[in-house]
Amino acid sequence: MNIRLVALDLDGTFLDNEGQLPPHGSRSIKRASAQGIRIVISTTRNYSYVRRLCSALALSDPIICSNGAYVYASPTGALWRELRIPLDIAEMICQMADENGWELVTGVGETTYFRRRPGQALGPWGEDRKVVEKNRAAIVDKPHQILTWQPEAIEALRALCLKEFPAQCRTEIYYRPTGEVYSMGIFARGADKGSALHEVLTKLDINVDSVMAIGDNANDLPMFEFAAHRVAMGNGTEEIKQAANIIAPTNEEEGVAWALERYVS
Repeated sequence: MNIRLVALDLDGTFLDNEGQLPPHGSRSIKRASAQGIRIVISTTRNYSYVRRLCSALALSDPIICSNGAYVYASPTGALWRELRIPLDIAEMICQMADENGWELVTGVGETTYFRRRPGQALGPWGEDRKVVEKNRAAIVDKPHQILTWQPEAIEALRALCLKEFPAQCRTEIYYRPTGEVYSMGIFARGADKGSALHEVLTKLDINVDSVMAIGDNANDLPMFEFAAHRVAMGNGTEEIKQAANIIAPTNEEEGVAWALERYVS
């Protein structure tokens, strides 16, 4: 297939259901990279996590973080792209959530903020996570993403963004393989994996015909627009399977390793 670049989602795609690196897939990634294939991690996870993961996999290619809000030349390289939610809009979203008792997960810089649950200690929680009393306390600067899982929060915050801020931010719904809504992300307008991948391809001078994208959910669909070889995981949603031209085994069955060994390396 003459593939030169693989754009790779993490959760539900490369990582197993416990969020761990798969042994066989990790070896396949390292082998493909050693052969000169550009491996571009493309994820909703934040920069600090992706940097650690790339270190474990010995990757030095561009990375797409926070659903396309950030693009870096490499795990330790220059920032190519930064798109963040305006401060006043983020404050309004968090205020509505606080008034209704909804939990948000808010990414600001390299820190992910979690609204406190009963009995949970305030303050740092791991290397790059922090528990705050209220969602509003997370807005120490313009966030790059706001996530929520509660159905009533998804419905109300999506309606708010669509009605009041369509030019400044966008929402993205994530689904379980069964089709039911799992969660929602709020991002700056223009922050998506497709436009981020397009930027990477332009800078690396790589044609769409030489690109493979691998994903499992709705936020991976924009990547498919810039990949001739579109791989949906066996555990992916029906929507992404319909858009794919290759169906891999599930993430638990090491579908990424299957795809790389069959079509790439």
